[in-house]
Amino acid sequence: MSEDIESLQRSLSETRKAMEEMRKSHEQRLSEVRLEGDRAVVLATLKAEALRLGAHNPEDVVRLMDWTEIKRDDDGQVADASSAIEKMRRERAYLFSALTVSGKSSGSTVGGLAPRPGAPPSFDARKASDQDYAARKWQFLAGK
Repeated sequence: MSEDIESLQRSLSETRKAMEEMRKSHEQRLSEVRLEGDRAVVLATLKAEALRLGAHNPEDVVRLMDWTEIKRDDDGQVADASSAIEKMRRERAYLFSALTVSGKSSGSTVGGLAPRPGAPPSFDARKASDQDYAARKWQFLAGK
């Protein structure tokens, strides 16, 4: 009987050791996957910002810059991406097209940088026309 208990204890300790090794292995792999995901998101954000600022080839801009300090915050947003691309624009302006001013002041119809998307303006029923108010009311009642 004591041999059975000792055998079970050895088996239990081996199982615990194997479980601990598996846990460490899984945590390490999860950490690697998170880092790969963060890197992909940061890379995509930097490319999009470079394109927004008029980069000829956003991949080259990102490849040439030092973006190791750019990280995702707790909310998943990439912090300081626009300032890093602006710095790159100042240091290596040949990678970007020249900024154009609006058509009114330059005499051309070429616009400037694309605006950043923002939140749509909130609807104020007190300032809306009767027609807009009625349309919004029917949209609300229809559940859209």
